[in-house]
Amino acid sequence: MPRPRKKTFPLSDLKCFDTILAELQSMPEFEDFDIENAVISIKQRKPAYTAKPENIETAIKNLKKHIEKQGTDRFEEMTKQEMSALLGISRPTLDRWIEAEIIERGTIGFCHGIEIRTLTATSVLNSLEELRKK
Repeated sequence: MPRPRKKTFPLSDLKCFDTILAELQSMPEFEDFDIENAVISIKQRKPAYTAKPENIETAIKNLKKHIEKQGTDRFEEMTKQEMSALLGISRPTLDRWIEAEIIERGTIGFCHGIEIRTLTATSVLNSLEELRKK
């Protein structure tokens, strides 16, 4: 995936430059800055990540096979490396799936009022099947 583009242009090109200049000059933290030569930098939005349907299907099939073979302990914590190997995807892809909320970590308990969430086979399977229904 290409990096998002970035555009930079002088603040003085804006129609509201005088208003912004006056606002910044009134702030003590900018008194020794050259505000008239300030620039604005804008990054392009990253498109939302979507998983390939064939990868989702493969992951579901692999998880079901694992659960049938090993049984299920809904509190069995798995590392990202173990989970990515089990799903048949790379570890960076697993990170993208977590960031894009394609899969969720399951709640395995509470400690001092803090929810403990981790990757478990059943929580990931539930997330993927939920996604498949949509």
